[in-house]
Amino acid sequence: MITFAWVGVASAQVASGGVADDANSDAPAVTGVAASTDRIDAKQEKADTGDVIVTGTRIVRPNMTSNAPITTIDSTYLKERGLARVEDALAQLPQVTPMLGLQGQSWTSGSAPVGLRNLGAGRTLTLLNGQRMDNDVNIIPGALIERIDIMTGGASAVYGSDAIAGVVNFIVKRKFNGIAFDGEVSGFNHNNDNPLLARIAQDAGYTYPRGTYLGGGNYFASLAAGRNLLGDRLNISAFATYKKADPIQYRNLDTVNCPLLMFDQNNVDAGNTKWTCGGTTYNPYNYFFAAGQDLTNARDGSRSFRPYDTADEVRIQRVDAMQRGSETVNAGGFLTAELPAGMRLNGSFLYSKIVERGYNSVDGGLWTPSAPVNCDNPFLGQAQARVICGAAAGTTVLSDPISLSLFRPGMFQNFRNTTDDWRGSLNLSGMIVDKIRFELSYQQTRNIQNGSGDHMWLPDQADRLARGLQVRNVNGVPTCLSKIDGTDPNCQPVDAFSSNNSISDAVYNWVTGTGSRRQQNDLQVINAIVSGTLEDYGIKSPFAENGIGFAITGEYRKYRNQSQGFGAWSNFTTFDGRTSVKELGGEIDIPLIEDKPFFKELSVNGGYRISDYDVYQSLVHSWKAEASWSPFDGIRFRGSYNRAVRVGVLQRLEGENRYPNTPMLDLCAPPRASSDGKGRTRYTFDQCSIGMTRAQYDALSSYTGCDSQGYCPTTLVNGGNSALQPERSRSKTLGVVMQPRFIPGLTASVDWYDINIQGAFEWTRINMAFSQCYDNKVQFFCQFYQRDPQNGRLLVADARYNNSGYNATRGIDFSTNYALDPKRLGIADDIGTFGLNFNGTLTTKYERQFAPGNTPWSCLGYFGFACGDPLPRWRHVAGVNWQLPWIKGGLGFTWRYIGPTSISKLSTNTVLAAAPGQTYPLANRIPGYSYFDFNTNVTLVKGIDVRFNVQNLFDKDPPLIGNDTTYGIGQYFNTFPTYYTVRGRTLRVGISARF
Repeated sequence: MITFAWVGVASAQVASGGVADDANSDAPAVTGVAASTDRIDAKQEKADTGDVIVTGTRIVRPNMTSNAPITTIDSTYLKERGLARVEDALAQLPQVTPMLGLQGQSWTSGSAPVGLRNLGAGRTLTLLNGQRMDNDVNIIPGALIERIDIMTGGASAVYGSDAIAGVVNFIVKRKFNGIAFDGEVSGFNHNNDNPLLARIAQDAGYTYPRGTYLGGGNYFASLAAGRNLLGDRLNISAFATYKKADPIQYRNLDTVNCPLLMFDQNNVDAGNTKWTCGGTTYNPYNYFFAAGQDLTNARDGSRSFRPYDTADEVRIQRVDAMQRGSETVNAGGFLTAELPAGMRLNGSFLYSKIVERGYNSVDGGLWTPSAPVNCDNPFLGQAQARVICGAAAGTTVLSDPISLSLFRPGMFQNFRNTTDDWRGSLNLSGMIVDKIRFELSYQQTRNIQNGSGDHMWLPDQADRLARGLQVRNVNGVPTCLSKIDGTDPNCQPVDAFSSNNSISDAVYNWVTGTGSRRQQNDLQVINAIVSGTLEDYGIKSPFAENGIGFAITGEYRKYRNQSQGFGAWSNFTTFDGRTSVKELGGEIDIPLIEDKPFFKELSVNGGYRISDYDVYQSLVHSWKAEASWSPFDGIRFRGSYNRAVRVGVLQRLEGENRYPNTPMLDLCAPPRASSDGKGRTRYTFDQCSIGMTRAQYDALSSYTGCDSQGYCPTTLVNGGNSALQPERSRSKTLGVVMQPRFIPGLTASVDWYDINIQGAFEWTRINMAFSQCYDNKVQFFCQFYQRDPQNGRLLVADARYNNSGYNATRGIDFSTNYALDPKRLGIADDIGTFGLNFNGTLTTKYERQFAPGNTPWSCLGYFGFACGDPLPRWRHVAGVNWQLPWIKGGLGFTWRYIGPTSISKLSTNTVLAAAPGQTYPLANRIPGYSYFDFNTNVTLVKGIDVRFNVQNLFDKDPPLIGNDTTYGIGQYFNTFPTYYTVRGRTLRVGISARF
């Protein structure tokens, strides 16, 4: 077990999970920067077994150690990285998939789920004091965290569904006897001095941030208090925390001021050869496709057409917030009561409310792919009418459909996302007989997520715009035909045919609207456990002193998931689903040999769990087998094998999302002719025959709705699938823990892991479906393009979840902790003590397959395109700490390293490799990246500590990655912000007081 801890922090398997540090403790402040490993021969902490929270097993035994790798970080580690942003502290660990945190904004932002081993947050089970919780770090009160246990590999035999990649167990303090206050203020500091980025912005006509930036403040305060009553038989404690984050705009920082492109916009064919500045682009003269031509309005407002000219396009500097504004309140209380007959009652109630705000500038266009225009439209100039209607110009007939994009600068979408989370629990425990105990618990949780946005595109926006183009004068007033005939009394006439008119407020408000969504997740859990050890009853190995340990678990869980969209988001997933499961499980731990030559300790451990879901006809099984061998003091070998499952509760219960008029590639339909001659060519019937009939192909020949690149409007469907079966995984670990006696203070571990997931939940990579079906002839993908049986038009692109995936990862964790007291080396002078810490992960395999017949590929060592975020082979965090001899305090430095990666187009895998002639000289490789952090703390007076820390000490700029001609590689951050810092250095000061 790996532990980010110092003196006084208990092993994860022997920790007191409920008693807070004594408010009047005189213990010196310490700095726990990096890694240490579990002590092999650690003595048992004096803790009541009722307070022990064990991760990875339900068996409670003195000196119980994990046979699966567990990384533990303590409260000191979190304080050095910010109690307000626990997700950022977790993201620095090499076992944890980095998270965006508060970066970015949209209608989906708000939660901070944690994932392990790049296998997705849905495959990581999160616990709060050993009980299930929604996977959202934001709802955890950071100041109350005593430790966080991160266990690698399957754990369904112990905890049930979802524990495939591993388990993250947040252990929070539940008992206080006094008052505890924690406060922090932090902000971001960056020197805007990159000459390349300055030149690119200036070439685009953008303003450029100069000088030093200081902002994006984060503020945190926490107050906890409690009292022992009735002769210490009763403890009542309560807490409240508040945290706030100020927004940061993209234009505040040179690294994200303009969205980078890796090509010359005036010479796209040159490819990846030049850094340029992109941004939101609009054409003040609008865009039309009519009579087979790409057209735009005359510049002089004369209501006539001219050939479309890209020189007319105007780029608008974005003013979006790259860090969301956020406010969070956590509050709650705990009760612990010692009852007669040695029983104990624990109760808790926790409430969290999170409010986040952000906005997007959307100076883009309103689009309709197919809109007939009445030929007597009063907004049409005579020349325009002749182009659109030919000889019918001036008559009441409708023209052949035209395509149209209207533009209006200064459009903003404002978002507000809220999360309300509450959880209550009761736990009754006690001894049945000596060394055999029971535990009964009830837990109920509710998580409500609300989101809203204004000026959102309505689901029928394209149809509304089409109706707005059909206008006739009524008593000299331009009036929609649909208003005249009563089919749409609210229709607003759209004047798209003059450069003197922008989209009016009335039209803008008619084709956009306010959208909101609400999702509620409810969970009830009833759990009963009987556990103990049997040495007092003679049930033990003849070669061991400790008896067999066991745990029998019965659990009932009931889920309810609801979702609904309103207004502009009325097509948001609407569902109300329920499911339940009854489970019976057991564990056994058998010490086989103890304190014999070459067998200081040899033990085996096993577990089995049967789950009966009401949605499946057959039972779901999971199990584990583990072993540990210590031949002598100072070394222990361990191994585990787990068969785990993940039942997609939300993925099954979630309804479908339908997005009409979504452009999807379909070269079996005829692409529109391009004015520059660079359009795509329609596929032959032989190429399309795998997914359509000859009659469909021929009928599709007259279709005109696709653009010149072959993208055609269709309805995109994603969301849940009630036919999903459980994911199943196999995980193996082998490791060794060393604590050599001849090097006092040194502990090290090496652990190998291998996780393989079959039948993985995958949303269909619909952007790959056309190529995989019609180019590579993979029949599996053809089913996701659903066509009209008569005319062959693409009706639905189905991107719902399915069990088509396969995912596998393998690697080695390395961890070392060396607590060095110079006096051991014969240095008589008191110069303090030192701690050297290291935690690194070498990933040796990462492979995915989205569908049967689809070529598997590995993104290990690559980034971009199909790979997305970088997947370095090596990551580590290392630190050195100095406990000062002159004052109660210390200082430390941390080195965080991210290994090099290459652009995925350099892979030899046929799915990832670049097409012939494609090169990426601007982004071939991201070198290894190092960040350095500093922290210091001091005890001012008894019970009051202050601390100061800096992350990204040298304000290192991130590697630059821009968007490709056809693919958004770096998104809006010009890099991969989960791995590389885009906000400069973090400055943080904090105080802790105990009374």
